[in-house]
Amino acid sequence: MPISYALRKAQLAAVEQRTMKVSIYVVCLGFAANVGYGFFVQSDTLLLTAIFYLLNLVSSALGLLVATVVNRPATTRFEYGYWFLEPLVNGINGLMMLVVCVYGFVNGIEGIRSGGHVVNAQGVMLISAASCVISFAMVVYKKRAAAQINSKLLKTDGWKWIMKFSFSAATLLGFFVYSILPESFHYLWARYVDSAMTAGLSLIFLFAPVKIVSTSFAELLHMSPEENNPRSEIEMALSKLERELGILRHHTHVIQAGRRNFVEVSVLVGAASALSDLASQDGLRERIWETLSTNPLENRLIVQITADPRWEDGRQPG
Repeated sequence: MPISYALRKAQLAAVEQRTMKVSIYVVCLGFAANVGYGFFVQSDTLLLTAIFYLLNLVSSALGLLVATVVNRPATTRFEYGYWFLEPLVNGINGLMMLVVCVYGFVNGIEGIRSGGHVVNAQGVMLISAASCVISFAMVVYKKRAAAQINSKLLKTDGWKWIMKFSFSAATLLGFFVYSILPESFHYLWARYVDSAMTAGLSLIFLFAPVKIVSTSFAELLHMSPEENNPRSEIEMALSKLERELGILRHHTHVIQAGRRNFVEVSVLVGAASALSDLASQDGLRERIWETLSTNPLENRLIVQITADPRWEDGRQPG
């Protein structure tokens, strides 16, 4: 492995680990503030926000573990490295977010059904405003760090901060609107505004964890990726080389796991193919590798070249 590549990889890993540590510190502060103030003003919305912070504490700790382990070299037991940890942790985080959203929706509906309760609107607005400022700062910080190193781990963690910011902003707006309503409406909505906000926001944010879970488990199940998939570029390059190199057919398979693409290309050639020697075969590998240079993910490339149709596309001989 070139020294420059190893150094860059170590630098990116350091950025990822530092970002996850900052997230943990801020999450601890947010959880303590929301759970304490939520009990003080008797607000289900703030307590749900506190649960979001607690969830983020667990997921950030898992994320820090992944950021530390995923860049370790392969071992005899994990010969392809620890790539699987990233989609696994992202999937777990998405499931936890999904559970919290479902819980919040059910809890809000139950609060409405049971007659609701009165909360201190000014207190909720105060803590929501503070949470908005902190969450927005973390969204910007996470977005920049994720773009810098193209980390799905940081992107997933950033989504949780986006959800917290949106949740806090919507809570602030909802209670502000409630506070400026005519006095006659206050009596009608005073007992239900907190439960209604909890149920409504939980339902709205249900779609984000569903997307995270579906993407993460698609990677774990080795499904072909929708984004950063180099298959079309490889197939186009091989199609242009068919006549020149005597290629009869070619197949490309791509699976994505975390920050890495595993690319397998099978090439069936004719008897008079120009790919009859090792040098020309390695030349084809180089040309295929060039098509991967624009892909932002790491790539692991395997190219199989055969003149026997029985071995085409990795099939067993008949």
